[in-house]
Order: sequence, then C-alpha cells, then structure tokens
Amino acid sequence: MTAAPDVPAARPAPRTPPRRFAVLGTGHWARTCHGAALAAHPDVELVGFWGRDAGRAREAAASLGGAGGAVRGTDDLDALLADVDAVTLALPPHVQAAVAVRAARAGRHLLLDKPLALDVAAADEVVAAARAAGVASVSYMTYLFQPEVTDWLARLAALAAEHGPWEGALARWAGTIDVPGNPYAASAWRRERGGLWDTGPHALSVLLPLLGPVARVGGGRGVRDAVVVACEHASGAASALSLTLTAPAGAGGSSATVWGPGGRHDLPRFTGTPQEGFARAVDALRASAAEERAHPLDVTWARDVVAVLAAAEEHLARPAAGRTTAVAGSAGR
Repeated sequence: MTAAPDVPAARPAPRTPPRRFAVLGTGHWARTCHGAALAAHPDVELVGFWGRDAGRAREAAASLGGAGGAVRGTDDLDALLADVDAVTLALPPHVQAAVAVRAARAGRHLLLDKPLALDVAAADEVVAAARAAGVASVSYMTYLFQPEVTDWLARLAALAAEHGPWEGALARWAGTIDVPGNPYAASAWRRERGGLWDTGPHALSVLLPLLGPVARVGGGRGVRDAVVVACEHASGAASALSLTLTAPAGAGGSSATVWGPGGRHDLPRFTGTPQEGFARAVDALRASAAEERAHPLDVTWARDVVAVLAAAEEHLARPAAGRTTAVAGSAGR
C-alpha cells in the first residue's frame, strides 16, 4: 500500500485588517499626530474622536473635517467602540490603561501611546485584557517607526552577530516643556512625573533592542525633574539614561551612543515626521490583526517598559534602600 504523500497543513486565511478607527483623546497629539495620520491614510477611515469633554471631542473632529459629520466627536465611549474596528489612544497614561482595557474587552485592536500606564499593575491589566480578547496591539514609539533608526538598529544587530554583543550605551533625552509655545506645557501628568516617564520610553525604545531586557536599575536626581537612570541588563551590558523635560531653551535634544566589539556607534537623526511614523504603526497594527501574530512592540513590550520606569521611580524615591532596584519580571508572550 502506497503511503499518502505528506500534505502541508493549510495556513488559516488572513482576517480582514481593521479599517474603521477612532482616536481616544482630544489633545494636541491626538489631533496633530493620531488624527491627522489616520485622516490621510489611504486604507483606513477615521470615524471619530472620544473624550470625556464632548465639546473638545467635537472640536477635534471639526479640526479634521468633521464639521459635516464625516468625523464625529463624542463622550459616549461605548457607542464609538461599537462603530469601529480599532482605536488609537492619545491619553494620559493613567487614563490610557483603563480605557485600553475597555476597548480590548469590546474586541477592538489597540494602537497605544507611551507610556502604557504609570504602574505595573495597571499595565498588567491591559496585557490580560488584550490577551483574553485576542486583539492585536502596537505601541507607537516615534523612533522605531522611522527608517533611518530601524535601518541603524538592523545594522547594529548584524554587527553584534558578527563581532559579539553590545556592552554598554549612553542615552540623553531632554525636552524643553517650559519654552514658550510648547504644546505640552499644561500637561498635568508630565509636570507630575517628569522626563523619566515621558522621555524615558523613547530612550528605552532604542536601547532595549541593542542590549536586551533590564534586570536592575539605580540612579539619582538632578535639578528640576532631571534624573539619571543606570540600567543593568540581563545580557551583562550596562546603560545610563539622562532624562528631563525641563531643559533650558537651547539645551534640549536626544542622542544615544552604543559600544562593544563591533565598535562605537551613534544614533542617527531621522528626517520623517511623527505622522509618517504613525501611519507605519497603523500599517503594523493592521498586519498584526490580519495575520493574527504578535507585533514586537505589542502591549507586552509596552508593559515591560513600564516595569523599568516603575523600578527606577521606586529606587529614586528611596535610594538608601539599596544600590539597585530589581525590575518586575517580563510579562512574557
């Protein structure tokens, strides 16, 4: 009897990628980045804005052509969730986490902003909700959706594979929130939490792909909100992050340097806009949802960034407790 030939298992047909999007948030970033990118995207439809203040939600919608009803503004979150496939969240992190849980439980895919939350427990709730609902998620990290940066990271990964792992890095992220005209000057959560939570995710987004997960942190405080965070990575590498939101005029900017057997390399500047990067993040979320595969920058990644920031904050609050503070273990996949 002739054995039947091996037949490869059929791959499940991809699902339809999400098309109808809502922006949850009404502030500057919600309108000028999230909303503007969605409105210009050829493959998706911007349905509306949600905010706790219905008037501000309607103003955000009108700013992107919603006066005639094509884009609506509302304070009814459940009604808007019922009318879309996916949401983007441009909310303060302590609000984002709870709203993301509601959206995930409603079966909506999540395009998140940073940081995901302001404590690990809240971030874990978002991870659990997204997993239980089986929704796709992507965390929008500005630098990681710009070709100059992603090409640089790929080149450094190749160098590490050839010569050996990276051994250390320095990163400086300095915002100038007090400079007149800064659109985030009135942001209460940024004023309260400072550069650690606002610029820290950007620095970690560049360093984690190169040095791997953080195991322990230490650090110290400087003037105003400035902090320096020392990271011991599980790989054995070490990094230092200098973070602030209140650098004086002319002293802002970002930079990163990494070194190891493959040499010394500086983070390149990117030339694209945040809106172009956000459009790529939309594409990434749609592909992740359609192919039913986790994106590398999904909610689990965002949770692990929160864990590093929370450990740093804990250490800075009671530095006499020890040389370093352990980071809560990875949420895993």
